[in-house]
Amino acid sequence: MRVAALSDLHVGLESTTDAFCHAPADFAAFVDTLLAEHDRVVLLGDVLTADHAARWGARFAGEHLRRILDAHAWLADRIAHPRVVYVYGNHDLAARDVLGAPERVVLGTPRCRVLFVHGHQFDPVAAAALPLAHLGTWTTGRLRALGLRRLAQWFEDRDVEIKDVRFRGPGGPYARAADTLCREESVQAVVMGHTHCARVDVMPSGVSLNTGSCSVGRRQFVSLDLERGRGVLVRGFERIPVSLLK
Repeated sequence: MRVAALSDLHVGLESTTDAFCHAPADFAAFVDTLLAEHDRVVLLGDVLTADHAARWGARFAGEHLRRILDAHAWLADRIAHPRVVYVYGNHDLAARDVLGAPERVVLGTPRCRVLFVHGHQFDPVAAAALPLAHLGTWTTGRLRALGLRRLAQWFEDRDVEIKDVRFRGPGGPYARAADTLCREESVQAVVMGHTHCARVDVMPSGVSLNTGSCSVGRRQFVSLDLERGRGVLVRGFERIPVSLLK
């Protein structure tokens, strides 16, 4: 079984108010290539910025998510593909109710099993003050809607940079969570997104993989061959080999 995973596209209602920054036709062709080369493609959360609705709240996020899908038929078609798996993130939590997206999914073979989860569940800032975290993401969406795209992107980039310095590496909360999940779920690896920072950490109980982000024009993803227990993390022009089996 071959599985590709990518996350954090951040597709919004309009190209002027989101952080996607890809030509839709080009990115659709990229997803189609992944589908041609893999048995499953996992969209690992924050695919849509459903929480950037004009009004704050779960109901409005659900309505906004539907509007985004209506505006981007190319993406809606690929989300509906039978070999695409959609796991919700913090920006598209509404996909849980609107699309039936799960929080996590396990794919694999008898030899190698991998758990896929967005990863916001292990963000210490969100865990300590979840309402404030939601308010912060909604606020950057409002800044974009007001035409302050560069300012919103600056805030988002600083957030990514600060959290990466504080929380990355095998001693960080994401890798520790992956280590726990490997033991509890009897999987060899955990694949996450959320942080926008592509990386590989080898833990005592397994491997922690972060897909990076496909927003701001990037194409970062993980390609795994679960029959052979190995894969590659693609980070721009860099290809980092990954061994899932000890």
